[in-house]
Amino acid sequence: MNAFISLIFFTIIAAISMAIVAYMNYKVAKDHKRREQSRFLKIRLEELEDMVIVIDSICENRAICRLVNDEIIDLYHKMIELDPKAAYLKAGLNIAQTRAQELSNESPDRVISHLCHSDSQMARMKHYCQQVTKLISQQQGKGNISMTELQAFTQELQWVILRVDVISYIAHGHKAYIKSDTLTANAFYKKAQTALMRSNHKDERRTRMIKQVADILFGRRRSLDIDLMPETEFNPDAGGNLSPEAINSTKAGTTSSSNSTQEDDDIDPELLQPFMASKQMQDRAPPPNL
Repeated sequence: MNAFISLIFFTIIAAISMAIVAYMNYKVAKDHKRREQSRFLKIRLEELEDMVIVIDSICENRAICRLVNDEIIDLYHKMIELDPKAAYLKAGLNIAQTRAQELSNESPDRVISHLCHSDSQMARMKHYCQQVTKLISQQQGKGNISMTELQAFTQELQWVILRVDVISYIAHGHKAYIKSDTLTANAFYKKAQTALMRSNHKDERRTRMIKQVADILFGRRRSLDIDLMPETEFNPDAGGNLSPEAINSTKAGTTSSSNSTQEDDDIDPELLQPFMASKQMQDRAPPPNL
């Protein structure tokens, strides 16, 4: 009888021990899952924080930036639920809420610039525009914006992507022209023209830009109208007032991410090789027989 009671006693102890071990394993797995989720949300949050700053510097419609900032606020709420004691999350939430008020100001005095000084900066801006396009599509799926707004925002972001390419190429063409490197300048202008021609964007400014870039290539004008390209710091008519340091400047014009590396020195010259080779062949071609 005593042996039977001892057996039951040890069985109960073993069951309790197994239950404790199972609970501890469950708690460890839950904590690990929570930490992984927090880490993923933190990475996403850092990208969105950088994204909203960059998009606000290149996009005239701040309603798009507000949608990105709303996503940031939602992420902060989710992270606070996972870790209510984290004071830095509450501080970040306050900053995002304050930024929401700033983004509601549609002041025309904001500085908007599509000029990039390197391939990596161009890629970063265009990548963020593409990511925001996906984000606003998700917002429309949730019912936060209408289909009409989605289409308008998407068109605007596509126009921003095109302007980043065109204005950056033209500005680099201007810098080459000021340095009397006409061959490289025309190659950059040709790149800008090709980007415009390949696009099917319906904005009437694209047609005007195509015509004016052609005029630049044929020497009928030296820069675009200011409403098409407000980034006039490298326009040839201002070249005499620019120092060599300013002409060769490669510092990025937008706020960079805390995790990003130093920008490349310039637009990759290899992009220009097809146009430069074509120009050289034209220059070397014998005159036609008359």
